[in-house]
Amino acid sequence: MTVKDKLINSAIRVFSKSGYRDGKVAEIVRGATANIAAVNYYFGSKEKLFAQVLRKAYAVAEQTLPISGNLPLNTPVEQKLATFARAIVRRSLDKGPAGDYNRIMSKTVHSAGSPIDTICAEVTTLQVEPLLPLLVAYLGEADEQTYAVATLNFLSLSSVIAKHPFVIDKIFGDNPAEETLDAFIEQQVKAVLAATKSFETKKLNCLV
Repeated sequence: MTVKDKLINSAIRVFSKSGYRDGKVAEIVRGATANIAAVNYYFGSKEKLFAQVLRKAYAVAEQTLPISGNLPLNTPVEQKLATFARAIVRRSLDKGPAGDYNRIMSKTVHSAGSPIDTICAEVTTLQVEPLLPLLVAYLGEADEQTYAVATLNFLSLSSVIAKHPFVIDKIFGDNPAEETLDAFIEQQVKAVLAATKSFETKKLNCLV
């Protein structure tokens, strides 16, 4: 493994534990058995390293729990949206590498000093771009603001449980039964779809 890869892997561990602001470069380089200068040499800055971390963590999540679910192209759009939401919810419950991206985001997005422009750019590429065509097909013709808010709503609701890991642990304990988690996940997916469907209703009401 190259030094660059070691730095990214170490940074994933640090940022998933502490978020961007509190994730220390010194801890990252220590975990990679590198020196401080290596971050600037390979990435140019902590923020550019963070962008690479988001991409790598998301790629790992996609390998395990793909948002497409590898469904056939002719699958109904509502089923595609449900599969998309289900993958994000499952990632939020995953305590292994598939959950790193959601953990990093939950500890970073609302923290002062986080690189919001970088986060927005990466989220747009990784999640918004594949989601938007599904929402357009699902909701039909609408204005850009409707699609933007529907996208924010969909992604926020799908990943909301990542922001409350201690509550989830309190509810389910250390070793919840798989059927219990499955039932919970399906309820979350139904809530996401119902909220998304409401944007179509609002759009139609505006046209009346």
